[in-house]
Amino acid sequence: MQDPYATSAASSSVPLPHQPAPVPLLASRGLGRQFGLHQAVSGLSFKAFRGEVIGLLGPNGAGKTTSLRMLAGTLAATDGELTLEGEAFDGRAGQRQLNRLKRRIGYLPEGAPLWPQLTVRETLECVAGLHGLSRRTRKERLPALMDRLDITPFANQLCAVLSKGYRRRVALAMALTHDPDILLLDEPTDGLDPLQKDSVRAFIRELGRERLIIVSTHLLEEVPRICDRVLVMANGQLGFDDTPAALATLSVSEAVPSAYRERLGAAHGSTSPLPVWRVILSRELSELELASVSRLPGVAAITAVSPEGAERVSRSGRRLMADPAYRLVGRPGQDPRSALARWCSYMQIRLDECVHERGDIEVAFRQLVARMAEQPAPLPRVKRPLDADQEVSS
Repeated sequence: MQDPYATSAASSSVPLPHQPAPVPLLASRGLGRQFGLHQAVSGLSFKAFRGEVIGLLGPNGAGKTTSLRMLAGTLAATDGELTLEGEAFDGRAGQRQLNRLKRRIGYLPEGAPLWPQLTVRETLECVAGLHGLSRRTRKERLPALMDRLDITPFANQLCAVLSKGYRRRVALAMALTHDPDILLLDEPTDGLDPLQKDSVRAFIRELGRERLIIVSTHLLEEVPRICDRVLVMANGQLGFDDTPAALATLSVSEAVPSAYRERLGAAHGSTSPLPVWRVILSRELSELELASVSRLPGVAAITAVSPEGAERVSRSGRRLMADPAYRLVGRPGQDPRSALARWCSYMQIRLDECVHERGDIEVAFRQLVARMAEQPAPLPRVKRPLDADQEVSS
């Protein structure tokens, strides 16, 4: 009797159907913007998908606002290409296509511009009308939106008398009136008190389940709370594209000798931060023992950590000598802890602590921006004048 779970040779050789790669909701390739002889943004390339919340970080003048304006379609790019779900969203597209695609984007610009002579309700009604929403849709959507952003009590107040925080909330509601697929937010929590910030952050996470959201912020503590990815810009260029955890890890992997980083990056084809553990042992390791640990599976390097600031205090208050501490660098995609534990047991060395160093996102951001600032700024693209004998087309 044939085994019903057996797979014949013929069936096993049948290739699985090819799964097409998902189309990014928003993609830029070499996007740039030049103002006169100033290259504000250069070579901006990334892909973003539905369901992502992406943080856009950078110092003042890095090009964040210019990038958001280009992504929103309110500022034409001078270089590169921009697509929205595979369709051209730049100078290659006609005006009708651009207008159609713009309806899929909600944009909260810096400064929360409002009409001071209108009430909150009139403002949202006006924006909804500009987007072509029917009266029935407006009646269903706008009250729920005002309730979610806690601006219903101020519905009949003039925008001119609102506080900065509530003006920001009204501006966010304006960006959401037409239920966009893509939401571009420039400093969405600027001017909000701590409770309001928590509410808006939770709302952004909720919206990000079904949309693509790109948030520009200077509040680094917001990034791990609301973002899945982080883009870091400096000098008008993109220098980092990874998770918030990977960005934070840069602060500890920067202490890894550059020779190890370069060697591992070349071997694995990756520039991602290396995993780092802080290890505390019962005694110091000799040079021979350090070399032995560095050859364990999953271990790239091990270096001693300065004992400064690592002293312990006993329950009686007596200051004790610090136990030897080491920084263990792992290889990408590998966990060396079990191999280290077996080695310590064999060598009869007590392993007191082995903690994954998560890093500090603020320290990592400063280190990354400082390193990017050392790179030369992008040169503007200068158009060559026509030769004297070259014909000028009318």
